[in-house]
Amino acid sequence: MEVKRAYKYELDLNNEQRTACLKHSGAARWAFNYGLRRKKEAYTSGEKTPTAVDLHRELNALKQTEIPWMYDVSKCAPQEALRNLDRAFVNFFENRAKFPRFKSRKRGIGSFRLTGSIHVDGKTVQLPRLGLL
Repeated sequence: MEVKRAYKYELDLNNEQRTACLKHSGAARWAFNYGLRRKKEAYTSGEKTPTAVDLHRELNALKQTEIPWMYDVSKCAPQEALRNLDRAFVNFFENRAKFPRFKSRKRGIGSFRLTGSIHVDGKTVQLPRLGLL
């Protein structure tokens, strides 16, 4: 029998780390809202709706011109937000959830997900682009 365990931690962040985390959550929110706007536009104009991969390619092209601040955060935060958006649409079309709403700054601080090399060592957690927390 395989036993799976999950641990929940609260991070004790200094001001610089807190600012970096807020930037990551802001980038994830912006990417989610951008993807939702693009999907709505494609649907109303009768085009094929873009997938998370298509939207990520568009986002990479925009990084070079319109949104250079996105280089300050890990690439995983907007990628995962676009994957969340795809999952939200799947859930909507399978009648498991309501239509996805735009994310707002006013409804909580926000969240983001990171993938890749995450290391937990004693009392520290090392995250990509954020360092030791």
